[in-house]
Amino acid sequence: MKASNTAAGDDFGIALALSADGNTLAVGADQEDSSAVGIGGNQGDDSAPGSGAVYLFTRNGASWSQRAYLKASNTNGNDRFGVALALNGDGSTLAVSAIYESSSATGIGGNQSDNTAGSGGAVYLY
Repeated sequence: MKASNTAAGDDFGIALALSADGNTLAVGADQEDSSAVGIGGNQGDDSAPGSGAVYLFTRNGASWSQRAYLKASNTNGNDRFGVALALNGDGSTLAVSAIYESSSATGIGGNQSDNTAGSGGAVYLY
């Protein structure tokens, strides 16, 4: 398996999570550089170095295919989104860590646009 936008230094495979049923695999690339936001964004825009990404693969029989390309909802350079991952048993819920995300948001659903808490970190659920 490779990323759909493979580039040198992306760290594809830095983190892996396989669902208990073996049909869903999440792969982190914490140094991927796209400035895309959310699910399925522009993978070719490398204007956010080290922002990170996660690639979601699913298995159908013996074949694997990429199901989604995931980015943070507030992508910024050097956030390292995808450095740690967890999937629930059937692969329907994914948790993604971004250890250097810097928003000053607190709790769930806070203000993601205020980047005054350098390297505060965040977890995103999909």
